[in-house]
Amino acid sequence: MKKRETEVLEGTVMQDPDRFPAIPKPDYRFRPNPALAFIATLHPGTSRYTMTSKLNVIARWAGFKDLTECNWGALRYEHVLAFIAFHEAIGPDGNPRLSARSINCYVSAFKGVALQAYLLHEMDHDAMSRIKLVKSVRYRRLPSGRAISEDESEALLEAAEKKPGKIAVRDHAIICLLLGCGLRRAEAAGLELGRVDLADNSIRVIGKGDKERKVFMIPQVKAALEAWLRVRGTEGRYVFGQFFKGERFDPSGPLTPHSVGQIVQNYRRAAGLSNLTTHDLRRTFATRLLSNNVDISTVKNMMGHSSVVTTSMYDRRGEDAEREAASRIKL
Repeated sequence: MKKRETEVLEGTVMQDPDRFPAIPKPDYRFRPNPALAFIATLHPGTSRYTMTSKLNVIARWAGFKDLTECNWGALRYEHVLAFIAFHEAIGPDGNPRLSARSINCYVSAFKGVALQAYLLHEMDHDAMSRIKLVKSVRYRRLPSGRAISEDESEALLEAAEKKPGKIAVRDHAIICLLLGCGLRRAEAAGLELGRVDLADNSIRVIGKGDKERKVFMIPQVKAALEAWLRVRGTEGRYVFGQFFKGERFDPSGPLTPHSVGQIVQNYRRAAGLSNLTTHDLRRTFATRLLSNNVDISTVKNMMGHSSVVTTSMYDRRGEDAEREAASRIKL
């Protein structure tokens, strides 16, 4: 959860106690907790962590210590509306207490836990159905991030190639995989040796939702990975491990996604580039495929997306056309 969101919600309790009387404390000693049941249905990792945080916030808003003590079966349609109204309202800083996107995440949490409460016989069908009818807050924002130019990607790669030492060889291979295969930073961080097939020029990647896909390496990416594997050796499970003092490499554990992001930022600064995130390299991968007339369904599969709608959000070709059109305006 973002810092501002934590500050806004810390200590917040349900408003208007006359309209919404205190929800009685449940006894979960002899029956399941719907919130924990909902979390168990999610994929391990970020999804569970994020939803646990959201449900703890809702529980504190309702007057409970945390999600383990909240009486989820007593929540109703009007409670969800009250939560939305309170957090859409303008706060002391002149801004809504939460963004529309954040509020919609909480609405999803309400709906998910209501379904589990119904399945566990903690909530009747009518109450659950009414909560499921709550609509998300409508909003539209320009897509975040950007696709970088060929000059920028060359500068980023050159910054790693020119730096001496084993660490730079590893970092160069990571950046090549991000740019040339469209890997997420978590996918690059957790890449295992057994999933790399140099003879087939391919890598089997485990992505979001524990979904596996095969990505193929262009010669430049394969060469960078082979160079790193020669330096790395054959010990250990993960392709990219950590370095310690004296360039001592530890192959026993993977890099963290945060470390991959930090590597990109280090070379971004070295290359003199600005406004670049790790995910921008993934956006660049998708945009370049689409620019070369690769079918969007194929790009979807290469990206590991479930829907072409998601893939279309990575397409930044329109920005270049709009920039070119704007440059022709005469005042």
